Amino acid sequence: MAITDAGTVTLREAVTTLRDRGVVTVLHVDDEPAFADMVSVYLEREGDAIEVRTAHSAAEGLECLADAPVDCIVSDYEMPGTDGLEFLEAVREAYPDLPFILFTGKGNEEIASEAISAGVTDYLQKNGSIEKYTVLANRIENAVRRYRAEIEVEHAFRAIETAREGISFLDEEGTFLYVNDAYADIYGYDREALLGEHWEMLYPDDHVEQVYEEILPAIPQEGRWAGESIHITADGSRLLVDHVLAGTDEGTIICLVEDSTGRKETEQALAYERKRFRRFVDAVEEYAIFALDPEGFVTSWNSGAKRLNGYDRAAILGEHVSTFYPDESATAGVPEDLLAEALAEGSAEDTGWRVRADGSEFWADVTITAVFDEDGTHRGFLQVIRDASEQKAAIEQERAFLEEALDVLEDVFYVLDGDGEIVRVAQQAVDVTGYSREELLGMEPLELFAPEDRASVRADIEDALATGSATIEARIVTADGRTIPYEFRKRRLIDDSGEVYVAGVGRDVSERERRERQLQRQLDQFEHFGSVVSHDLRTPLQTARGRLELAVTTGEQEHLDDAVTALDRMDELIEHLSTVMREGELITEIEAVDLGSCFHAVCGALETAGATIEIEDEVTVGADADALKRLFENLCKNALEHAGSEVTIRVGVLPDGFFVADDGPGVPADERERIFEAGYSTKDAGSGFGLASVRQLAVAHGWDISVTDSDMGGARFEITDVDMLN
Repeated sequence: MAITDAGTVTLREAVTTLRDRGVVTVLHVDDEPAFADMVSVYLEREGDAIEVRTAHSAAEGLECLADAPVDCIVSDYEMPGTDGLEFLEAVREAYPDLPFILFTGKGNEEIASEAISAGVTDYLQKNGSIEKYTVLANRIENAVRRYRAEIEVEHAFRAIETAREGISFLDEEGTFLYVNDAYADIYGYDREALLGEHWEMLYPDDHVEQVYEEILPAIPQEGRWAGESIHITADGSRLLVDHVLAGTDEGTIICLVEDSTGRKETEQALAYERKRFRRFVDAVEEYAIFALDPEGFVTSWNSGAKRLNGYDRAAILGEHVSTFYPDESATAGVPEDLLAEALAEGSAEDTGWRVRADGSEFWADVTITAVFDEDGTHRGFLQVIRDASEQKAAIEQERAFLEEALDVLEDVFYVLDGDGEIVRVAQQAVDVTGYSREELLGMEPLELFAPEDRASVRADIEDALATGSATIEARIVTADGRTIPYEFRKRRLIDDSGEVYVAGVGRDVSERERRERQLQRQLDQFEHFGSVVSHDLRTPLQTARGRLELAVTTGEQEHLDDAVTALDRMDELIEHLSTVMREGELITEIEAVDLGSCFHAVCGALETAGATIEIEDEVTVGADADALKRLFENLCKNALEHAGSEVTIRVGVLPDGFFVADDGPGVPADERERIFEAGYSTKDAGSGFGLASVRQLAVAHGWDISVTDSDMGGARFEITDVDMLN
C-alpha cells in the first residue's frame, strides 16, 4: 500500500485493501443529508468493498444497528437532540468494541479529549479538502482490521478454552505458560498445578530421551512434530496420547494432545482447531508482545515485536526494557517506575514515545502485566505495545488547528496552571501587551496589571481555581506603560491526568467605559437642564403675573406693556432651551469630518471680516458634521461677543481632541464651570445659552469640554475624548 507525501494511502488503495478482506459495512450518521450523500459517494465509488449506510440522527443510527450488523460507525458531533458523544455512549452500552470514528466539523481540544475518554476509536475533523475522505477511508480500514483481529483473538481464546483437545503453551525452556481445562483434565491436574512446572513432569523416565532426541529437534527443523506419546497422569498411571507440537517465531511451543483411548476427535475437527489457532497467532502479531524477567530484561517476544521495534531477535534478547525508551525517559527512570507500578498494582498502562532499532521514535500505547506462578512467586512481566502514531498525529493536527484558531481571536486568550503561572497565550495577548510570547510565559501574571488592581486579580485567580469560574475587570499595563481596561472571564479545566488549569478570555472594555462616561455626562446635563428650565422660566413668569395684577388693580396700561415684555422673554428662553435640547438630540450620523474645513465653513457664514482665523493642524475626527458646525458657530460667536470683531481665533489638535482659543479677555477661574450653565452670561445682552448649547453638542457626541487660559491670553475651550481618525 503506497504512502503519499501526506503520510496517507490513496482512496483507491484503501478501498482495494478492504476489498481483499471482504465487504466492510459502514454506518454514517450525519444530520446533513447532502454531506452524508457526498461521503457515501467518495467511499463507495472505487468498488463494492465499502458499503455505506446513512442515518440522519443518533436515534435513526441506533435503529440501523438493531436492524443489521455493521463493521464501523462514522458519526458527526453536532446533531440535534443527541450529539455524537452521547450517541457514542449509547453505542458502547450495546456494542463495547465496535469501531466508532468521530468525523466532525466542530473541533477543539476539549471535545477531542472527551471523545478519547469516552472510548472513541478515532477522531477526525471533516473540514478541509477531499483528501480528508482518503484519510477517513484509511482510518476505517485500520479500525476494522484491528476490530476483526481482536474478534479473531477472542474467538480463538474462546475456542481454546472450550476445546475438547488439550492445548498448552510452553516457553523455550519447556515451562508451562498456559493450559486449558481439557489439557489439565487429561492428566488429572488442576490448571494451577501445571503452570510454572517443566514439561518433563508428564513423561515417564524411560521416555524423556524421546523428548530431547526426537520431539524437540523436529520443531526448529520441521516447524512441528506429531505422533503418539506416553505420559503420566496425576495418579501415576500411564496414558497414550496423540501429541502435536508447533513452534512460533517468538520461540513459544504450542502443544495439542488428546486421549487416544476415547477423547480423540475426528481429523476434520482437529484441522479446524489448528486453523483457528493459527488465526489467533496471526492476530496477535498486530501487537508487539514480549516477556521480561523480574528485573526487566527481555526473555522472549513475538514477531509483532520485531516488526514494530525493528530489532533482530539476537540483538535484543537479554537487553533491558529501557532500550525501547528515549534517552530522557530512560534516564528519568520511567521504565523502572512502570515495572514497579505493575508489580504493586498487577498492571500498569502508559502512553508515550518509544524507540526503534534505527533510532526513530513512535507513539505507543503500552500495557505491562506482572506474571506470578501458582504460589505467588513473581516470575516477570508481559508487555504489550500498540503503535498509536496515527492517533497521536490526528490529535496533534487537531491541537495545531485549535492553536491557529485561538491566534485569530480578537480577545486575549491565556491558560494558567494550578500554581497560577502562565503556560499558554494566544497571539492577541502578544499584540495587546507588547511583550513577546516568550516574555509573557516567563512573567508572573500580576506583573501585567496596574499595582492597585493586583490584589483583586490574585483573588480572582484563586476564586476560579476553587469554584470553577470567575469574572473581574482590571487594567492591563502594556510594555510601553499604557493602561487598558479589560474584563476577564475564567474557567477551571481538569485534564485526563488530574492536572488543574484556568483558561481565561480578556476583552477590551475601553469603548464600553467611554460610552458609560458619555451616558453619565448626558444624564448629568439633562438633570442640570431640569433645574435651569425651572429657575429661568419662573422669573419672567412671576414678572408677567405681577404686572397683570397691577394692570387689573390700577388700570394703568404700562403694566400690560411690561407683562408683554416678560412674556416675550419667556418665549425667547423657551426657544433657546428648545434649540439646546434639540441640538443635543440631533446627533444621528457620525462620519469622518475634516476639522479645518468644517471651521472655515462656519467662519465664512459669520460676520468675521475683521477677525483672524488660524488653523494649526489638519486632522479628521468622527463627528456629526452639522452638529460640529453649530458647536464652532457658538464658540465663534462667543469669541466675537467678548473679544470684539478684531479677535484672533485659533483651532488646534490635542492628543485626544481639539481646542478653540481666542485672544479676548478670557474666563475667570471662578466662573469656568458656570459659563456652561443655561441662562448664565457675563454680558447684560447675552442669552446665556450659547455655551450651554456647546456643552450639549459635545456631550451628545460623547465628548468632554472644559475651559482654560489660552497662550494668547484669552479663553481656550478644550474638547476631549474625541475619536481621532488620523
